[in-house]
Amino acid sequence: ANLVECAIDATGVPDVGAKVATDAMKNKKHVVMLNVETDVVIGPYLKKMAEKEGVIYTGSAGDEPGAVMELYSFAKAMGMNVEVMGKGKNNKIDYDCNPDTVLEEATRRKMSPKMLCAFKDGTKTMVEMTAMSNYTGLVPDVIGGHGPKTSPGTEGVKELNDILKLKKDGGILNKHGVVEYVNGIAPGVFVTVSTPNEEIAYQMSYHSMGPGPLWTLYRPYHLCNLETPLTVAKAVIDGEVTCVPIDGLVSECITRAKIDLKAGQTIDGIGGYTTHGSIAEAKESDEKGYVPFGLVTNKAVMKRDVKKGQLLTYDDIELDKSTLIYKLRKEQDAMYGKNVL
Repeated sequence: ANLVECAIDATGVPDVGAKVATDAMKNKKHVVMLNVETDVVIGPYLKKMAEKEGVIYTGSAGDEPGAVMELYSFAKAMGMNVEVMGKGKNNKIDYDCNPDTVLEEATRRKMSPKMLCAFKDGTKTMVEMTAMSNYTGLVPDVIGGHGPKTSPGTEGVKELNDILKLKKDGGILNKHGVVEYVNGIAPGVFVTVSTPNEEIAYQMSYHSMGPGPLWTLYRPYHLCNLETPLTVAKAVIDGEVTCVPIDGLVSECITRAKIDLKAGQTIDGIGGYTTHGSIAEAKESDEKGYVPFGLVTNKAVMKRDVKKGQLLTYDDIELDKSTLIYKLRKEQDAMYGKNVL
């Protein structure tokens, strides 16, 4: 008998995730997608496929998006407005790192150099913020987020109540209803909330959450793969998801040049030498033709010269159209009436 009920993809490679997920669901298996890199490109497609096949497609507990989703749902269930949803980052983004510069540290920490590079150059953070956005409808305030700095731990959490105010009130944000990352409160995740209800506001202050008008709910850890079995159990036993895109992409993880790139040059994707990820609203990304980072593979070729730091568009780059994720993304775009690829 075939005893497998649920497949987990933890490769972090977008095209591999597309294959594992679609193969598993065609065979009536639930899918736990620990590969957020795939989810931010074709999550809505995979969710619809799961519905068609009568299985569950879900992101994982323990990853930052899954961990912060618990706080988001908790806050919403209490009637709070979630103004900001985000994660800590434990070091400043290093846009210049590549697999060679991180090799020694990666070896010491028993990690793949490409994976460590994707953490350090900010790609992983941008992917996770994109997932949070797609699960909730919250958007980035600016392309790439602000990434304010705070003190470590709980001290930093208190500071967020002021930092994450609107600019007109002395904070850094142009608007609320956003996803963000913070240098300083890693490895935690947070939601910053408000309430129009005076009694609830009084109670928040009474319960030592701060004077308001913003309060931050904080989870000081996310236990990555150790929490994944909780999502498996939830899917198989309860038929419930941990986190899944709402419907269509709200945000896009887009592609930024890590170095000056030349026409005719072959480039690489996540955790590589030539590009890294950023975040933009899907609407803006579609209008400007920004390239979803998960579609960039090591067969992508530059069509023209691009300066370091520039956001890459479809006019700049010839993608490898033979990948499964490219084909599924094209199908997903058609589902939502987009003609981008």
